Amino acid sequence: MTTNSHSAHPVTERPRLLLVAHGTRSSAGRRELGRVLVETRKRLDDVDCRLAWVDVQAPGPDRILADAVPTVVVPAFLARGYHVTEDVEGACDRAPGPVALAPHVGGEPEIVRALIQRLAEAGAVGAFGSDAVVLGAAGSRDESSQAETRALAAALERVLGVPVSAGFATSAAPAVADAIAAFREAGRRRVAVATHLLAPGFFADRLAAAGADVTSPPLGANPEIVDLIVRLYRENSAGLTP
Repeated sequence: MTTNSHSAHPVTERPRLLLVAHGTRSSAGRRELGRVLVETRKRLDDVDCRLAWVDVQAPGPDRILADAVPTVVVPAFLARGYHVTEDVEGACDRAPGPVALAPHVGGEPEIVRALIQRLAEAGAVGAFGSDAVVLGAAGSRDESSQAETRALAAALERVLGVPVSAGFATSAAPAVADAIAAFREAGRRRVAVATHLLAPGFFADRLAAAGADVTSPPLGANPEIVDLIVRLYRENSAGLTP
């Protein structure tokens, strides 16, 4: 956790939660991220829970944080790329009030469980499930972000007991379609894509069109995702409470 305490703003109630996500032009994507916020509010009913965006739509995190209200910021990003290190961390550094920056949602145990649940919903787990899985991520030029996705693929493989490799929709190799093709060349008969995205939109559409036998839906408001956000809030709010 990093803490910014530029101001001695009095804390009179529980700190606010600000969930920061990448914007999307997809109405389905916006609705799904809205559902994540609604389900989080149900779990934290005495906390002011807000949603901000780093691209495409408003408000941005700077606008929300400008009122100097003590806030726990949770980056709703599955890998620690540019948007986390520059956009979210930068907004926290510029904030005039106390801010606790939680880790991005990333490769936590809840993410693995949510991925498996979504695969099961798509029929890709079990006796008649897939015999290979591509963990389909958006992709990033940041090598540490790519490494994080590959580490998550290895963790998923250990749980599922079938080969799992990382594939990317853009900016990194292998492309999801190439990862699927590699499994087929190795003799795998039913290849699934585990969608490593929070919401529908451009990247989810790319994964769905990559040629897998089955593609799981985005993680969205899966209970494990909501549990993770609530946990990160609670773990990082202690320093902002009186």
